[in-house]
Amino acid sequence: MDEPSTSSNLCKKLSYSIHSYSSFLPTYAPENILQDNQKDQSSRWSSISNSPPQYLILKLQNTSIVKYIKFGKYERPHVCNLKRFKVYGGLEDDTKIELLYSGLSNNSEIETFNLRHTLENSTMIPVRYIRLEPLESWGSNFNYSLWYVELHGIDDSHIISNEISRFYQFREETLIRLCLKHFRQNHYDLAANVLLHSSHVTLEHPFLSQLYETIVTHGNYEMAEISMDQAINDGFLEGFMKSQSFKPVWSLVKEHGNASKKKPCMRGGHQMCIDSAAGIIYLLGGWDGQKDLSDLWCFTIATGTWRCISVNVEEHGGPSPRSCHKICIDMERKQIFVLGRFYEVQSYIGDYPQSDFYVYDIEQNQWTLICADTSIMGGPKLIFDHQLVMDSISSTIYVFGGRVVASSSRCGANESHKQNPDFSGFYKYHVPTNTWTCILPDTYHEIKYLDGVVTHNPQSVASRGGHSILLHSKLRRIYIFGGQRQRMVQRCPEFLWYDIETGITQSMPMPATVDKPPVGYTQRATIDTDNDEIYILSSLSKDKDRKEDKVQNAFWVYFIKQNKWICIYKNHNSDEQYWNRMQHIEPCPRFAYQLVYDQKNKVDASIINTDYIFPSLLLF
Repeated sequence: MDEPSTSSNLCKKLSYSIHSYSSFLPTYAPENILQDNQKDQSSRWSSISNSPPQYLILKLQNTSIVKYIKFGKYERPHVCNLKRFKVYGGLEDDTKIELLYSGLSNNSEIETFNLRHTLENSTMIPVRYIRLEPLESWGSNFNYSLWYVELHGIDDSHIISNEISRFYQFREETLIRLCLKHFRQNHYDLAANVLLHSSHVTLEHPFLSQLYETIVTHGNYEMAEISMDQAINDGFLEGFMKSQSFKPVWSLVKEHGNASKKKPCMRGGHQMCIDSAAGIIYLLGGWDGQKDLSDLWCFTIATGTWRCISVNVEEHGGPSPRSCHKICIDMERKQIFVLGRFYEVQSYIGDYPQSDFYVYDIEQNQWTLICADTSIMGGPKLIFDHQLVMDSISSTIYVFGGRVVASSSRCGANESHKQNPDFSGFYKYHVPTNTWTCILPDTYHEIKYLDGVVTHNPQSVASRGGHSILLHSKLRRIYIFGGQRQRMVQRCPEFLWYDIETGITQSMPMPATVDKPPVGYTQRATIDTDNDEIYILSSLSKDKDRKEDKVQNAFWVYFIKQNKWICIYKNHNSDEQYWNRMQHIEPCPRFAYQLVYDQKNKVDASIINTDYIFPSLLLF
């Protein structure tokens, strides 16, 4: 699925009619999907059975470039909602160009998906017919239902006329290339040469034609090896090499030299950040099982040694002992920022705790209290289980989500607060001007759409806790993955991005198949901005179907450009004997851990990547 084009002002709601269908139940006619009646259970199309093929074919009023499709649903979850479906499009009703393969969440929320609308050469796909093909419903062996469908795109006649010509030209060139390939494989050299010169179509890259002649025609394998070496030097194989499968290898990082040297104690809820340029990992605070900690450590990657910078940073003007806080590093200015912490308000005697905000100057070894309470300055209240990232280009920190530490008066007045906690919104802090800005408040349940398309409306992003956020400094995007709002309920989009420059948010539908990482609250994520890859380690996740926790380590890679997930590691055994045997070979599943990525020292991002986990401190 391509990512949406957000710059066009020509995109609008498209009119369509029902062209044909596979079947329907009485009173559940296909025409019902033209009306958005969320409260009317009969306002839907339902197939007679779930035996394939079941489909609806929609005919657009005008040939269009269809960019988005919007699905409305019943006001409550329903067993007939589509867990998996495909969308096809074409100029004829029997043309099946796949535009989308995804699934709907089984809830009442409107979902908008971006449709594939370009070909390999950036030619747009003109469409007159849309085929909706259900593959699986949420209820086992139930028939399929669609409640409401909207299509959005471009139908400007001047644009469409030009794109139709380009589309037919692309189709003709593709057909000619297939003929050329057939002629060459079957040694119809004369026919191939005539077609090649008369059509002026290039079959392939000149290097491939030369290699074909070298191997197939002349059988010169030595020259073929020389040609391949030259191709590697010219970068022709970089894309292929990056697409190769990962080979996961866990390595326990051991300290060099004297093993009796001081090192951090075992802990959870701590925070780590990495200065890849300097090759140093920083560790601050955490919970040792009895008390919060306020020590600051650094680990030098090159020497494999720990050094305690401070046993108690509070004594040097730093933050008090804490856990479930968050830190981020500005590698350009060598500064570490600290925000948030977990707090048991009920057991606290005194004033309501405030959201203090600190910065640590690495080169000066100096702590500074930026603000005693960020909420007074327009920032978030005291929060924990949030996430923050530093954009060194604009000297801006982005803070998203997290649970708000409630006041003791509220906890006493509202016993249900633990079941329905407050969540913080989306904020940014500009370091040079010392100013906070609320980008998106947590008003997720008041969902609104601009002409059916998710835009930068605040209601399009659900705040959460236990999630991951990553900054892609080159694409100028912040990626948000996973998290949780309520126990046993995952109602927020699983994966989305926020565009820093435009303020647009876009939900990225996860694959409806099993080829996707489990959504939970113990995943940790890192990013490689050079290769456009996101790495996610998951330990404890939610099984939505069984509504139970699943304990399992799994390491996933997301390829941003291809919109593709691959699981490169997964443990298949969780009994105690297995982990006693494997404790020095691979890490056991865990929560309240940290993961950082060494952007500089990766050997080859398509083969080996370097990640560190504490407290076991593992190399991946």
